[in-house]
Amino acid sequence: MLYPGQVVTNDELDMLTRVYKTISQERGLPADSPRCEKVAAHIIKLFMNGLTDEDELLFAVRNRGPLVPTHQIERGL
Repeated sequence: MLYPGQVVTNDELDMLTRVYKTISQERGLPADSPRCEKVAAHIIKLFMNGLTDEDELLFAVRNRGPLVPTHQIERGL
């Protein structure tokens, strides 16, 4: 887990970029799309919460369920 004051190394940034590009290409997402921005934010969040291995990140992002607003889950929609 990253804490305030820690930095992301060049190698880590390269790895995060590879994960982002792989997922974007697999899903056919243009780099300027809002969905692509959400994917990038999710990758960073996973990384900051301790998933620091490239294969683990790819697995986690590939197997993420669709985002459904909470009110839809509660109503069974």
